[in-house]
Amino acid sequence: MENKTKTVEFTSKSRGFAYAKNTVLTFEIQGVTEREDIRFKEYQSIYSRFTADRLTMKLEDYTVPMWGEGHNLYPQEVYAVISENKLLPEVIEKQIRFLFGKGPKLYKEVIHGEGDKARRVRVPIIDAEIQNWLDSWEERGYNHYWDYLKNLITDYYHVKTCVTKYQFNRGRRIGMPVFIDALTYIGSDEARLAARGDFFNQRIKESDCSYVIVGDWLNISGTKYDVYHRFSPSEPMRYPVAVAFNSDKTFSKWTYAYNDWFKGLYEWIKASNLSPRYLNSYLKNALNAHVHVVIPGTWYNAQKTILENICQSNLMGDENTPLQTEYRGVKLVDDKGNSYRFFETMMDDLIANELRRITELMSGEGKNQGKLYATTKWGEDGWKFEDFPGKFNEYFKSVIDYDKRADQVILAGKGISSSITNVENDGVISKSGSDVYYNYLIYIASLTLDEYFITKELNRAIWLNFPRAKSEGIKIGFWLDIPAKQEETSASNRLSNTATADQK
Repeated sequence: MENKTKTVEFTSKSRGFAYAKNTVLTFEIQGVTEREDIRFKEYQSIYSRFTADRLTMKLEDYTVPMWGEGHNLYPQEVYAVISENKLLPEVIEKQIRFLFGKGPKLYKEVIHGEGDKARRVRVPIIDAEIQNWLDSWEERGYNHYWDYLKNLITDYYHVKTCVTKYQFNRGRRIGMPVFIDALTYIGSDEARLAARGDFFNQRIKESDCSYVIVGDWLNISGTKYDVYHRFSPSEPMRYPVAVAFNSDKTFSKWTYAYNDWFKGLYEWIKASNLSPRYLNSYLKNALNAHVHVVIPGTWYNAQKTILENICQSNLMGDENTPLQTEYRGVKLVDDKGNSYRFFETMMDDLIANELRRITELMSGEGKNQGKLYATTKWGEDGWKFEDFPGKFNEYFKSVIDYDKRADQVILAGKGISSSITNVENDGVISKSGSDVYYNYLIYIASLTLDEYFITKELNRAIWLNFPRAKSEGIKIGFWLDIPAKQEETSASNRLSNTATADQK
């Protein structure tokens, strides 16, 4: 073909023709349809996920953005999936304990050193006025402030959300110095943001929601629910009751927070949850025979002849020969003493009784150790016992290997080292002290934001009740003692006492 004027035309996505002077070529590009289908499905998935962000429900005069993809039960979904996992509940519990440390303490921050060596150090303080207010919560009929904070940590590590109810006293309007009685915890599974008015086909942002509705979202229309104004830091005493709804920002989400790890680990969590079910199902339903018994045909014929002769003798009723009622566990007469004729099924009973006797000898004290599979072979004498060709080991090994891999991925996705969760690749306790120490230091250094969201409202309440606390730099936070390395601790203190370093 001369390189002159050419024309290419498509008759479909993947077919067409090209022609030039005196020459025509047809062509087909394979795989175009498949690639288009893949791209279309990917776009569909993206659109479906972000369309879910626009889903709302109407509740009287309020519009409630839904928390979850296609449902309004994201906290419940998270709990339902991870609660069945053998690893995640304890990993999250360890995260809660790591952050809580030795409990909340009042502190100030001071600067130690100068220049490049300067560092911030928390110094614990005793402030009787603030501490007395904190300790009075239970006397006022509320939960202890430790319980309040521990519950918020639990919610934060599940759904990155903390919901707090401000309990104002009656003197807030008349200038009483301490006008917040206490703070109380509201479960994130009960609380949803809400906006007044109609937001049909509009994306509701967190800033649009001036209300928090608390109720049973599994049956919100059939049960009682409460509507609260959101707490306003600029007007803290505006409402007699207010609820603060705080969450860590999730990229591309504008209303609620979503876990960074849950979606990506979802299939691995399900796989880890299913592993024991696969093994238990296999043990329950698979062929359980471990030994193949080969019964010689000569033995079968000999026993058959004996049974036939006994049955014949019983039926003839010879007075000089006593009636034989049983042979090797096979009943030969009925309950009334009438003799049975020989049936081939008697041989089945005879073999079953023999196998049962052998199984009892093999199993000993165990309940299910002697599993047998029997066949009859002609032309040989003597019973033979052979291993049954089952592939139990291969199946169990593949499931267990996959389960170990799922555990590794889950720990990596949670961003917490196996050395400080006490789980290594083979599920054994980590024995490396240096791994534990340095990974723990790295981990607690990453807890600043976690502590900020969890103590945010309590620190705000302290500053509102005691304005001097803000000017004096008094805060409440979790006191994390960092154990000194073994070589830095005297032998007398290694077991009885724990040397500690400054926090952060």
